[in-house]
Amino acid sequence: MVIWLSCPQPQNSRFLLLDRDGILNVNRPDYVKSLDELCLYPDALEALRFLKREDVGVILISNQSGINRGLIGWDDFWAIHEDVIRKVERHGGSIPAAFYCPHRPDENCKCRKPAPAMIVAACRFAGIEPGRTFFIGDRESDMTAAKNAGCRGIALCRGGDAGDTDVRNSGRPCFTTLMDAVLSIRWGKL
Repeated sequence: MVIWLSCPQPQNSRFLLLDRDGILNVNRPDYVKSLDELCLYPDALEALRFLKREDVGVILISNQSGINRGLIGWDDFWAIHEDVIRKVERHGGSIPAAFYCPHRPDENCKCRKPAPAMIVAACRFAGIEPGRTFFIGDRESDMTAAKNAGCRGIALCRGGDAGDTDVRNSGRPCFTTLMDAVLSIRWGKL
């Protein structure tokens, strides 16, 4: 597990966990391997600005097996991560932490979603119980990771994005924008 923290302990009382590819940026079947392949969704930037105004901390939870597949170099991976953080901040949002799994599925690590380790670690960092937050993702492995960690999963299906087909066909409610998914959250019922 690779962890990036912008501060030793975030000050928010509420947190939202998000997958990255397919949620914040356009997912690619061949992975986002360089800055020129990174394209953030305008609604994601709007949602992150809204969450910051509402004092909700956002933590990224993302499988990034392109690293251990040899498709993404570490320098490119960190350049992409830093560009996401900068663009989010320029648009008024904030991401205080990110948890990434660089492992391939065949490596059977304990951090790769659908395993709950990244979500559990993020909740420890935030000082919250997993049952007091939500995880928004676009794959069935995201929903399973949320369930395995004890938090509530929210499916986002942008339509046509690589990877969201399994969630779209799962029969669960599926939102088409991050803002719609964020507005569906009822924090008071936790």
